[in-house]
Amino acid sequence: MKHRPAPLLPATLAALTLSAGCADARPHTALMADAHADLEAIRLERAMHRFDSARTATPGDAEAHRQYAHLAFYFDQQAKAAEAWERVLELEPGNAEAWDGYFSALLWAGTFETDRRYGEKLMQMLPEALQYASGRPELYSNAETAASDLGQLEAYVAVLMEQRDAEADNPVFQHHLGQAQVALADLQEGDRSQALRDSLTAALDELAARHRDAPEVAAPILYRLASGLRPLQRNDEKDYWMSRLLAAPDRGILADDVRYWDLAVKWQDLLYGSSESTDELFGIIDEGLRSPGLGARAAWVSRRLMSVRYIADESAAGDPPEGGEPVSMAAEPRSPGLAPEYAEALFEATMDFITWQYESPVSALSRLLHYGIEPQRVLEEARSFEEAMRADRPPHIYAGSLGEARERSRQSRITSARVLQARALAQIGETEAAGELFEELATESPGSQTLAQFGRHLMRTGQPERALDMLVEALAHGGSWRGTAEEAATAAGLPTDVVDERLAVRQPIVQAELEARALGNRLEREPPHLALPDQHGVQWALSELGGKVVVLKFWATWCGPCLAEFPHFVELLEKYEDDDGVVFLTVATAGSPRDEVAQLLSEEGYTFPVLLDDEGKAVDFEILGYPTTLFLDPDGLIQYRREGFEEEGYEHQTAIRIDALRASMDS
Repeated sequence: MKHRPAPLLPATLAALTLSAGCADARPHTALMADAHADLEAIRLERAMHRFDSARTATPGDAEAHRQYAHLAFYFDQQAKAAEAWERVLELEPGNAEAWDGYFSALLWAGTFETDRRYGEKLMQMLPEALQYASGRPELYSNAETAASDLGQLEAYVAVLMEQRDAEADNPVFQHHLGQAQVALADLQEGDRSQALRDSLTAALDELAARHRDAPEVAAPILYRLASGLRPLQRNDEKDYWMSRLLAAPDRGILADDVRYWDLAVKWQDLLYGSSESTDELFGIIDEGLRSPGLGARAAWVSRRLMSVRYIADESAAGDPPEGGEPVSMAAEPRSPGLAPEYAEALFEATMDFITWQYESPVSALSRLLHYGIEPQRVLEEARSFEEAMRADRPPHIYAGSLGEARERSRQSRITSARVLQARALAQIGETEAAGELFEELATESPGSQTLAQFGRHLMRTGQPERALDMLVEALAHGGSWRGTAEEAATAAGLPTDVVDERLAVRQPIVQAELEARALGNRLEREPPHLALPDQHGVQWALSELGGKVVVLKFWATWCGPCLAEFPHFVELLEKYEDDDGVVFLTVATAGSPRDEVAQLLSEEGYTFPVLLDDEGKAVDFEILGYPTTLFLDPDGLIQYRREGFEEEGYEHQTAIRIDALRASMDS
């Protein structure tokens, strides 16, 4: 028997079970029976608690650990899922499903916690995993992603090469070995990448010719053909082999990943494309709902809601308001009601979505209020969601949000849930209670939404002058409520020009307050070590840039917003080109092929330093999305962090951070 996986991170092991006050002390068989019943009924949070109690009471039950691992992963508690999979592997070291689940949990735990120890653990366990799970495609996908994030693609390919002879007859292995070799070659300059692609294409063509007329073909061969032809954009060939894979008696898990993305692309094309076939659209959704994994099924429940909502919105778009009069922007609900069949379908799809606890329900519930559908039920669900957020129960918060960012996200969701409650109270006629809650929100959490919603309520209750002030304040906070504000001005007997007049007074004051607040919230964080070569071979090290303000931008060649940001980034470079106290650096991450980096710089004429992150340094800097820009002060501390790219106000928002740090250097 092979050795069991060593404990992942010792500090996590004692913290993974429920507190004693939440544990269920009933017999193991009863716990397992009820947990499975909850799972079947999509009472997922309760099922997870019961499986946890069962595995705590009976540590030798691999099934309890397995089910808990699936649910912990579903609720984005990947470190707990990884620990549970380790327990399964201690009990069943040859369990291929457990190795697959273990690698998924390790990858995402490392990603969301930006802790490279998880990825390093995955790489350490890879040789043993291949002995038991070399036929499972997702194992390779997770391993390659982890290796890329860590800058260890070469080590990953080396592990596969050591197993090549033993897996000579395994088409799944051969497919992912070729894919990994291409990924590694992409990070290096030269023609090796295209030569590998040509070689793989020739091998696929030979394999297809050999098996096309065979009445029975093993599923791993069909998988290699369907998967290998997809990135080559040979869709007719790919669809042919995919259809044969789906019909193969031994398809097992091999079709799931390819099929999932195939269906997702078709669904999107149908929903947003030119097709008007709702039967085909919902037929694809029904196929997706048969996916074996909880996460995949939940994603299809979400897609069903999106489809129903899209169709409902389209049905309402051409309906004239009753009596021919325009609907007030302050009205609650804000839109005329849907036809009964659409309203019923939207309500059912929304409740099904909420049952799966897949994402925050705020947007879905808000859409019901938009049409005045079941406001009492919306009130109950919004209160339940607020309670879950205050108790910090799973899920609903992006797993990659850490520390202060996570707490901001939690508080934002609490505020959104309370806005929904106030709107629902207004719809069911509890006007006074709604007004009190709206005013409390606008006072305690002033922002474009809370201020505007309070303004709308003031209009509905005959207070247009006060409403106008609230709506102007919402505009000053960056909201898009001009039409509603102009409506309030008219209702107050004032010209609509008054909106701009009052906004001209309030906007500079509000923006100065918001900027002061943003600039005052400094991170004061010591950066990880960073020393990398740029595109010219020049070595850069943060430790050698003391005394300067450093703008450090992480990006990737495959990131559209990153590329859209570059022209604005260049404008900033030109603004500060004569300032020796400011240094701009960019880091092309380990997933960015070197030839693509070089091509981009050449085509656009960019000459700024691009550090080549072959070591996976982005993980150490907790980079979860691209682009991400860090601002370091002259003492070398990370003071500000900006994620994503918004074109409007980009130069100003970036410059105020640079200038704030520059001013501290001068002083």
